[in-house]
Amino acid sequence: MARRLPVYLLLDCSESMVGNPLDLVNAGVHSLLSALKRDPQSMETVFVSIITFDTKARVVAPLTEVFAVHPPLLSAHPGTALGAALTLVQDSIKREVRKTTPSLKGDYKPLIFILTDGVPTDEWRGPAKSLKGVEPKIANIYAIGCGDEVDFTAMREITDNCIYLKGLTPSNIKDLFIWLSASVQYQSVSVNPDQLVSLDKIPLKKGMELVRPDNIPKPSEKPRLFFHILCSRKRNHFLARYAYSPETGFYQPGESLPLPEDFFSEGKAKGAPIDTSELEDAPTCPFCGGNDFAACPRCGTVFCLHVGDTQVDCPSCSAHIRFKADGDGPPLIIDGSQG
Repeated sequence: MARRLPVYLLLDCSESMVGNPLDLVNAGVHSLLSALKRDPQSMETVFVSIITFDTKARVVAPLTEVFAVHPPLLSAHPGTALGAALTLVQDSIKREVRKTTPSLKGDYKPLIFILTDGVPTDEWRGPAKSLKGVEPKIANIYAIGCGDEVDFTAMREITDNCIYLKGLTPSNIKDLFIWLSASVQYQSVSVNPDQLVSLDKIPLKKGMELVRPDNIPKPSEKPRLFFHILCSRKRNHFLARYAYSPETGFYQPGESLPLPEDFFSEGKAKGAPIDTSELEDAPTCPFCGGNDFAACPRCGTVFCLHVGDTQVDCPSCSAHIRFKADGDGPPLIIDGSQG
């Protein structure tokens, strides 16, 4: 029986990936699998598993020979449960990877690629320590952080092989998955596939940078803000994004993106509080064009309004709410997220 090279992809599908970022990753996974299926050596030895993490971690494609892997359509949910993903991949390796016996050579050391654009929202240090700290190591691991909001000091607690991807742009994601496919292909033909192939053999692409102890990128002091808003007229949820503007000293509204119907199917993740006094202007509702928002004092739901509205029924709990016509009052505090 031929020895296999197990490859585990751990993909961040948190709310910060909603929209174009997740579309790019979906396309990247397709291109990666297509490239491996065109390579005879990879077809013979490579087995792939895909694990996503958001509110929780889940196996969306169990370890399967590469020619039989059908890439799932990834979807986003709240949260960034990286710790759960690290636990799940260790459990998967114990269950799926063949061990060497007196009569049979086991699989090669698994290859793990972690792709994330933010910070974990669960307890991850314990799973990271158990993954990195065991000897002999159970896997060769690359952690790829996208953008300037990743805490690479934390990522290096998972692996010394950290890569900084400077933004989730179409060209960067394309080059990243070209590099991923080259890495797997080189690993599959290595003289010793249990030893991670040197980056001299698979140099990083433009927009990628190896994170060393002396050049760890600092995470942004003012990360993006995003939170969920319910359209008061259409009863659909959307994601509002804000980015900090050094010129004004406030957060400016960016994209307002409709959320899929199953977005909250796995539950809601508790985010950091957002003080609306830091926000300049309101997001525009993509469903009804509402250009203001409020929080229900009864259930806490954040919903859109139209400027000038003085009363509305909460679209979640139906509480009747009246507003001061002049809009005076303390700033709202709503549950949101950073990263």
